[in-house]
Amino acid sequence: MKILVISQNFYPEIGSGANRIKNLYTQLSKIHDVDVLTTTPTYPNQKMYNDKKYWNEPDINDSSDILRIPMKLKKQSKSMFLRLMYYVELSLKVRVFLMRNQKKYDVVYVTSPNIFLAWVTLFFQKKKTGITRVLEIRDLWPDSVSKIDKININWIYGFLKFLEGKMYRLADKIVINNEGFRKHIESFSPHTPIFYLPNGLTDKETEAVVKGDEFKVLYTGNIGFAQSLEQLVDVANLLEKAKITFNVIGYGVNAHAFRDYIKMQNFKHVTMYDECSRAEALEQIKQHNVQLSLLKTDDVFMNVLPGKIVDGIGCNTVVVSNIGGYANALLKEYDAGVAIEVGSAEEIVDAIKHIRDNPTDELKYRENMQRLLDDQFLWSKNIYKLDRFLSSDGLDNV
Repeated sequence: MKILVISQNFYPEIGSGANRIKNLYTQLSKIHDVDVLTTTPTYPNQKMYNDKKYWNEPDINDSSDILRIPMKLKKQSKSMFLRLMYYVELSLKVRVFLMRNQKKYDVVYVTSPNIFLAWVTLFFQKKKTGITRVLEIRDLWPDSVSKIDKININWIYGFLKFLEGKMYRLADKIVINNEGFRKHIESFSPHTPIFYLPNGLTDKETEAVVKGDEFKVLYTGNIGFAQSLEQLVDVANLLEKAKITFNVIGYGVNAHAFRDYIKMQNFKHVTMYDECSRAEALEQIKQHNVQLSLLKTDDVFMNVLPGKIVDGIGCNTVVVSNIGGYANALLKEYDAGVAIEVGSAEEIVDAIKHIRDNPTDELKYRENMQRLLDDQFLWSKNIYKLDRFLSSDGLDNV
């Protein structure tokens, strides 16, 4: 098959979204002819990609399969209007590309967020074209946006929910990265085939390293609207008092606030580092004993499967999280980490102390995490399941 993947985020960008689409491309390309329609890297900022360390995949760098759309407007503008215009520009350019080229493809696979790309791919299209349109959902939009502080969409929320339902119904097939999304989507479109494809790791990324003697806790990734800055600060304070080494590799809108706080407090055991490449982040996760994942305690955020959790499992580093929903149930089913739904900072740190003081429990968690990794989170296994879903008539959910 000839497949077009449409995604705003792609290699060499950091973040679970870009990494997911990179792996989707590299794995599917072993079986099919795959193109990726994307933009130049801008997340979390464009300047950082002047550093060659992020461009560490020569085969992708040299590939003619990667079609990057040149943009006139900048995504990082402080003006919300200009940022909206960026998405309008991107959407129009994707639409023009599809009008000219979509007949070349058997499958058009669009991933959301960004929601605008899904709309221009699915809306106002002829139904019977011989093209299978696959919608990948990595976030329940607009619900997630409505829960973000400082963004008020109440005045248009009803219309956006209408568009959400229409989007699901227009897709020929739907892929989700969190099993917890299934019931929500089926409430809008009960007959659309749905396939669960979690974020995952390659076999090379899961190669083990020997952990050091010092017990260490790590937080990696975004410190943004969906994450709880307040709880991260509280956990940092408690770990500092307990003299437990806590390292943070973070970026996002609240990263500077966290950095300023620990600097002002003159912490000795809490250190923050700048963002790094995925390969560097995975190496750091492997060298720590605990991978921390903290989200805001709203139902929308509690019911996701964070990349931090998947990476912790893949790196055999015990996950401690305040997560609920499907991820909570999964960790408990396998006894592969600590999930305390809507857990307080004190409960989170008590769990960390327990792991520190009970090496046999840490070993038990790590053994169970290996089993969970083998069952669910390896690209080398999951890609063939996805291939069957894309290639079949797709009459049944998977």
